[in-house]
Amino acid sequence: MTNREKIQLRRKWRLWLEQIGNDLGGLLTGHDILENVLEIANNNVNVRSPNLFLSWIVSNYSVRVAVGIRRLTDHDKRTISLLRLIKDISEHPQAITRCYYIESYRDKRLVEGGLADCDFDNFANQGSDSVSIYKLTRDMKRLESATDRIRKFTNKWFAHWDPSRRIRRLPTFEDVKESLEAIDKIFCKYFLLLKRGGMTTRKPVLQYDWKEPLRNAWIETKTRKLGKATILFGTRIAG
Repeated sequence: MTNREKIQLRRKWRLWLEQIGNDLGGLLTGHDILENVLEIANNNVNVRSPNLFLSWIVSNYSVRVAVGIRRLTDHDKRTISLLRLIKDISEHPQAITRCYYIESYRDKRLVEGGLADCDFDNFANQGSDSVSIYKLTRDMKRLESATDRIRKFTNKWFAHWDPSRRIRRLPTFEDVKESLEAIDKIFCKYFLLLKRGGMTTRKPVLQYDWKEPLRNAWIETKTRKLGKATILFGTRIAG
């Protein structure tokens, strides 16, 4: 493999990592929002009945998070996923060597103190010059194991119309939470490999109070219709 090919691979992986991180960040934020909304509903009997609106929120969230988790762990070679990212790195271990990894640290104190070398040992055998295919394969298996129930459910209920829809146990919100935490942990690990940056979670820190609209009446005596700029499948609603 030429040096140019190595550079191109690392650039591709970093672009993949950014896109994966954006998707994961949205899922983590969405999970927090749903937990807060359900807590608000549980503490306010006036918004629990009739429960059609809350049921609609939960139903839409369930589809969004299930498909999102499946997408992040997709095997298809035509797709970008965290699983495909790790797989691609394992197929080109020579693209990230110990020497390259250590030299790319901007803070030379981390290099001199041996921290950069220790960081690389998370992906390689001690003293080895390239990443360990065994360690990367182990991470892929952990990722699959942590999300298996969600992926099977998604395939049968959302991604495809399975006539039987038979599944041993329907996933719970706790299953979703555990799957997201596992994905988040592995994502942060590979953020360290590709970006040399420490990260404990990809969940964004919101710089505003998203609950503010919930503190205002949604239905007033005189209502104003939404304008033509309304986007149903996006994030913007303009008047």
